[in-house]
Amino acid sequence: MIAGLSRGKWCGLALVMALCASPAWAVDAPVTNATLPELRIWFGCMVVASVFFLGFFWLRGQVLFGILSAIALLGGAARLWLTQPLWFPRLEISADPPENLIMLAILAMQAAVIGVVLIRPSGRAAIGGLFAKAEILRLFLLMVLVAVFSLSATPYIAYGYHVAYGLQIGVGGMLSLVQLATLLAMFVAVGPDHMPRIPAAGLAVFATLVSAILAWTAFDRVPHVEDELAYLFQARTFAAGTLWAPAPPEAAHPALEYYLLEIHEGKWISVPAQGWAIVLSLGVLVGAPWVINPILTGISVWLAHDIVRRAVSRERADMVALLMVTSPWVLAVGATLMNHALMLVTILLAWWCLIRAGEGSARRAVFLAFAAGLALGWGFVTRPLDGLIVGGLTGLWVLRRLPAGIGQVLACGVGGILSGSVVFLVNHAITGDPLLTAQADYLSRLWPDTQNAFGFGENVGPPAQSWGALDIWIGHSPAEAVLNLINAISSLNLELLGWTFGSLVPFWIVFIWRKKLTGFDRAMLVIFAALVAVLFFYWFTGTFYLGPRYWHTALLPILVLSAAGIEAINDRLPEQYRGRLHCVVLLLCAISVVSFTSWRGVSKYDGYGGYSGDIRRQVEAADLGNALVFVSTEGDIGSALYLNDPFLPQNKPIFLNDLGPDQNAAIIAAFPGREVVYLSDAD
Repeated sequence: MIAGLSRGKWCGLALVMALCASPAWAVDAPVTNATLPELRIWFGCMVVASVFFLGFFWLRGQVLFGILSAIALLGGAARLWLTQPLWFPRLEISADPPENLIMLAILAMQAAVIGVVLIRPSGRAAIGGLFAKAEILRLFLLMVLVAVFSLSATPYIAYGYHVAYGLQIGVGGMLSLVQLATLLAMFVAVGPDHMPRIPAAGLAVFATLVSAILAWTAFDRVPHVEDELAYLFQARTFAAGTLWAPAPPEAAHPALEYYLLEIHEGKWISVPAQGWAIVLSLGVLVGAPWVINPILTGISVWLAHDIVRRAVSRERADMVALLMVTSPWVLAVGATLMNHALMLVTILLAWWCLIRAGEGSARRAVFLAFAAGLALGWGFVTRPLDGLIVGGLTGLWVLRRLPAGIGQVLACGVGGILSGSVVFLVNHAITGDPLLTAQADYLSRLWPDTQNAFGFGENVGPPAQSWGALDIWIGHSPAEAVLNLINAISSLNLELLGWTFGSLVPFWIVFIWRKKLTGFDRAMLVIFAALVAVLFFYWFTGTFYLGPRYWHTALLPILVLSAAGIEAINDRLPEQYRGRLHCVVLLLCAISVVSFTSWRGVSKYDGYGGYSGDIRRQVEAADLGNALVFVSTEGDIGSALYLNDPFLPQNKPIFLNDLGPDQNAAIIAAFPGREVVYLSDAD
């Protein structure tokens, strides 16, 4: 994406990026995560992509820049190959498999080439200028942050592997230093010096398409954690016009049991907050629930761009949108059945309405404030805690900033109450108490001796040892809160932008070099800090699946401050390099989509948690009618249970966990007249 490209070449490059982002090149929906042959195919695609980068710049007469671009892509891919992708990512440096030695050789080659480039007079001058402009102590602090947050501390501190943790920090810091030096070398090479302005609508469409590709391929259009199955169950009941399904026959309860689904007092319900499932039910009605989040992702990109354009500048908005549409975190969340994409849209829609409320007539301003209130209220219905934090802070901003006085404040409040009251109505219908959620009621029975709560104490969190490495210590304590915070920052540093040297480098630069913040920047910082501060007191950090997903609501603040950091770098560059910086950032974003997003799809998301679409494909190939389908699987039984219609109608199969002949016989007796089928994902 460099100035001078024809429209056809633009489309071709975008298509290559989208296809490389798709795990379909290397995945045929296996049950488990990537095997070695699949990773070999993935890395082969990275070699092809690096040749493409080299050829692209070679044809433009920018040979050295093309070589450095190819090396940046290959070096990053080699580092990803050596990174353990699940749970708590870390480097795994060994001679098994043998390809690891090739990756280490590539990284050594990268260091050697960069050393040769930077040792030349132009390179030495660039290094000298960097130290003069940036100050050595500030650079040292930046590299310390890059090294420390290059991996999660959780397993090392919890299990006492302190020496190994120190070694990992050292190796991670050195690799990041080489990668950052690669970027510095690009400034001394003849390369592009102007980044084109990409329309926000085009970026929004790109985000929708790539998220949809991920949803179809890596995520295989199936749930991958219990929450997603619960949301889908809710959406199906809501699509039928009811809040719950009738309880199935008692004999079938054990075979249908699943976390976050409850059969209680004649009701079969899904217990999470209902806002997302109500929207997801639209996808159920059209037979494609997986398309909703990709669409929401595209909408969020457009809203974010317009908010920042109005609040700060067009240049900042362009950068925020670029970072957003190439963020592996954003694209992956948009490919799931989780509720975070909707929560983000509700917040962005509210802010967009409030920013526009200052334009035009007072009547228009009141209407937009009312719409903002509706959006904030629905955010509360979707994720109540996030809705309280962001909605409360937004309300304070409304009191200070909106020009139409008390009318706008009242309109925003009324809108929020109207939509937010859905929570209390649903609570009353399900639990009989407007203030008691279905999830709290469910967990009070599931965890009778502990509680899903905020604060510290031995009774905070799940029963002892029931969550394994995700909740290592009993209860919740200040020490665990600090460890969870470090883990979340490390996860964000990896997932946010997919820059393997550290996605948070621009964010940290804002504070290390004291970038002057606008009023909007400060408001975004308050939102982010408040969300992080409140979650400090929660026992769970939730980074194992989609990065620090509890922080996703603060995505715009994080990206706004990251874009401010890029501006801070640009402000300190010599005039001739300022256009070059934006082109290097664009190149990093392209590399992220091509390498990091596809690596995540192949190595983690496909088959994550033991979920796969294999059972669905077997069902689609057979006519099961009204059969009772007893499923045995080495993966998660949710791969079968998510296929159930909550109302268990006569014309559709019922999928059950195969619990053995005795239990199966009781279930068969409870559903007379149904054919019996035994199914295994190993068939």
